[in-house]
Amino acid sequence: MQYYTEFQHLVRNFNWHSPSWDLFILLFWLVASVLYAFTAGRGRLLSILVSVYMAKLLVLEAPFLQTIVNAKLNIVTTSLQTLATFGVLFLILFFFLSKYGFRTTAEGRGGSSLVFGVPFAFLQIGLLLNIVLSFIPTNVQQSLHPLIHFLFLHLGAGFVWLIAPVAYLIIFGRFVSHRSDN
Repeated sequence: MQYYTEFQHLVRNFNWHSPSWDLFILLFWLVASVLYAFTAGRGRLLSILVSVYMAKLLVLEAPFLQTIVNAKLNIVTTSLQTLATFGVLFLILFFFLSKYGFRTTAEGRGGSSLVFGVPFAFLQIGLLLNIVLSFIPTNVQQSLHPLIHFLFLHLGAGFVWLIAPVAYLIIFGRFVSHRSDN
């Protein structure tokens, strides 16, 4: 209940009328989620989700990859090296997983697919924003509005964003699967 009250307070105090990076982040989250849900099939949604998880894990657990990417891109700031490594790994993994790993018949575009896809895309874009914002320099993070901090950078936010798409998939994914997939 405390988090809900804090969230309400932050939303009320957010400046919705002046353009800022904070407003851009929120609008990107909403617009990208809807567009993403309309353009990606369920198989692609899954390959993107797995690519995001694998890229984050590789960035955290294989620091030598950051050295390799930095040698190619020549980035000085450590946080930007981490962000670039994540981006490169994500693109490579997505390319290979969508091409070979998640070829599925679950690419339907029916109404149930859209009802499933929009919230799932919303959670995936939120996860991606959480990861990207956690990799940017600390001084930039501190300049963001408290609402953005609460949603994406708060102490528990990383855990919530990591778990939410998988939990949603487990709970609601079975309602949109095709009978032939069972």
